[in-house]
Amino acid sequence: MKPNQSIRVSHMLRGIEDPVLIISTDKQVVLNANGKAIEVLANGKASQLRGLPLQLAYGGERQDAFPKPLPPAFMLPVSQNGEISLIDFRVSPLKIEGKKYWLAIGRKVEQEEELQKKLQHLEQEKSLQQMKVQFMSMTSHEFRTPLTAISSAMDLLETRLELDGQLSSFHRLQLRKMADEIFQLNAMLDEVLTLSKIAGNNWEADFKPVSPEQIIETLRYQYFSQRKDDRSLLISIDGEPRPILADKDQLAKVFTNLISNAFKYSTQKNPSVKLQYKKKKLVITFRDHGIGIPESDLPYLFTSFFRGSNVDGIEGTGLGLSIVKTFVESNHGTISVSSGVNEGTTFTLVFQNFADAI
Repeated sequence: MKPNQSIRVSHMLRGIEDPVLIISTDKQVVLNANGKAIEVLANGKASQLRGLPLQLAYGGERQDAFPKPLPPAFMLPVSQNGEISLIDFRVSPLKIEGKKYWLAIGRKVEQEEELQKKLQHLEQEKSLQQMKVQFMSMTSHEFRTPLTAISSAMDLLETRLELDGQLSSFHRLQLRKMADEIFQLNAMLDEVLTLSKIAGNNWEADFKPVSPEQIIETLRYQYFSQRKDDRSLLISIDGEPRPILADKDQLAKVFTNLISNAFKYSTQKNPSVKLQYKKKKLVITFRDHGIGIPESDLPYLFTSFFRGSNVDGIEGTGLGLSIVKTFVESNHGTISVSSGVNEGTTFTLVFQNFADAI
């Protein structure tokens, strides 16, 4: 190998962490080796590796140790810390300025004991993950029971006070605050339960023709109407509405979270949802005019338990957008976000699976 070629190859070898050998195709001489190969094969002494044929260094008197041409794979024994191990080399042809060489990249062969330890570690991690999922699921279900009892008791108390003529504006206000807190707790538990199903891979999308605008309209009526601040959700539609193939429950969770966030993180103007039915895709944008999201937070926005650096004092678990992204993608959609501090936020969803196109 010419000097300039050797320099170029050396630069290439420095970027590979595993042991690497450059071997001639005729006499199978080790023409070059990276630092890792010299360390594990020659105890750090390059002179004991470079310029020597593999037959001499590792084959000894055996004439069949390294057949010609080199096989697609071969193993070399190494001794480190008094223990013998094997390096498994995989061979591929290498061509430099028209001349052919062998490129051999090696990796340590795992001993059976090491493999067993790794397997046990993986089993322990799997068991721990299952315990986490079961705990989240159990906790969510167990909390729902007392919350339902409290909510029922509040309804009975409000009814009795009203029948007795004792339901003052003060009582009504406090009962309303309690109801709002219970709603927030139930929403949080629903997010935790959903996350536990995702973590346990205990869910799958049930694809059926669904109407996104009908889901959004129903959510507006059920959860986002008659607000104390008199704000409402604005809905606009461009194009001819068409059903898409999706999981209705998952889409409802996605839309609920994005609409709820639009109200939560803005206080003045009405949030809006725009559905654009195009020829081959449906684009849905959720827009608010609120506090916005700092640019440094955007890369982590869809990470579980992450909350923006500017949301102090605003309730939330940091789970919602992680679930949103999972469900959007499980329904063959994409989600993106654009935002700026005090400039509002826009989430854009794109779906391409129209039911009438299947």
